[in-house]
Amino acid sequence: MKLAMSRFIPPPIVRAASAISLCAVVWAGSAAGQSPIGEVRRQATRAELEMAAKAAEAASAQAPDDKTRAKLQADAAAIRQRLTNGDFLPGDRILLLVHGDSARSDTFTVRIDRRLPLPEMDDVSLQGVLDSELEAHLRKELSRYIKPLPPATQLVVTATPLIRLMVQGAIPSPNFYTVPVDKAITDLITEAGGTGGAQAAFDKTVVRRAGEVVMDHRAFADAVRQGKTVGDMALRDGDEVFIPDKASSTFNWQTPMAVVSTLSGLYFLIRWGFGGGRRNVP
Repeated sequence: MKLAMSRFIPPPIVRAASAISLCAVVWAGSAAGQSPIGEVRRQATRAELEMAAKAAEAASAQAPDDKTRAKLQADAAAIRQRLTNGDFLPGDRILLLVHGDSARSDTFTVRIDRRLPLPEMDDVSLQGVLDSELEAHLRKELSRYIKPLPPATQLVVTATPLIRLMVQGAIPSPNFYTVPVDKAITDLITEAGGTGGAQAAFDKTVVRRAGEVVMDHRAFADAVRQGKTVGDMALRDGDEVFIPDKASSTFNWQTPMAVVSTLSGLYFLIRWGFGGGRRNVP
């Protein structure tokens, strides 16, 4: 009877292999101009981010050139900064549902000091809190003021960060949409009216941030195939999901061919018309 080989691999070797694999992914992603795994995923855990930062630092020591090395070091520094500051910025909104407490079940906005104001209790600091830690963090803070309803032994809390995104292009309802981070990107497109029918070049969809493409059409197509959420894709407030129409996204060969034809005609007109044709030299 065959047994899985992984059962006989010591845990330290498994961890080392994982670290090497992650290091390779981080190096490859940095070389391609992408952010490392862990940094890009909104719901990444603290352990995943720590591993990603260490992998980026290790990869930077083996980088083939100064540009790649600098990019990897910047990636590692960004992850370290995220671990220190947390995921929540002033203006971020959080949908909070507290079982048995309607006063605190609402959408709340993070203040400029990274504190979340909640009714009839002290403001909750979100400094250093990751998205993946939010629910447990708020449950702990709320438990100081609210007792769980029997037979529950702990307070039932659901906390969902919200992201405001722009969806536009060849779709019926281009607009800003406020969605939870766990919303599938396909559901967002559907909410905006679908892919716009036969005129939409859905396979050319990109994500733009401040006018710059941060996710090209290949990466977007992969996200759709894998059923990723907007959080998995690391989308931020203000990001734009753009679906072009086929007319603008398809290269039209007729235009350059018409230009070539016109230029050819001009050439022969000048060569044979104004030049008087070929002359016989006596």
